[in-house]
Amino acid sequence: MRPLILLTGKNGQVGGELLRLLPQVGEVVALGHDQLDLSNPTDVCRTIREVRPHLIVNAAAYTAVDQAETDENTPLVLEAEPPGLMA
Repeated sequence: MRPLILLTGKNGQVGGELLRLLPQVGEVVALGHDQLDLSNPTDVCRTIREVRPHLIVNAAAYTAVDQAETDENTPLVLEAEPPGLMA
């Protein structure tokens, strides 16, 4: 049986490459930020419950590096908290 893989960040550089490669490993449900709001814990948990993946590959990333210097909370909300929920 092929595993069901949930891929986040499908529209980014890493996510796009993974979206090309992961189907060799299993069935992929790929979501971008327009489909999954990682800053919303309820949305993250609901998506995982609905998809019921065997594996989660989190390729989502906060890439506004210059903005992160003045907005320290947003990178934390997007980079630290969602992986904890996914785990």
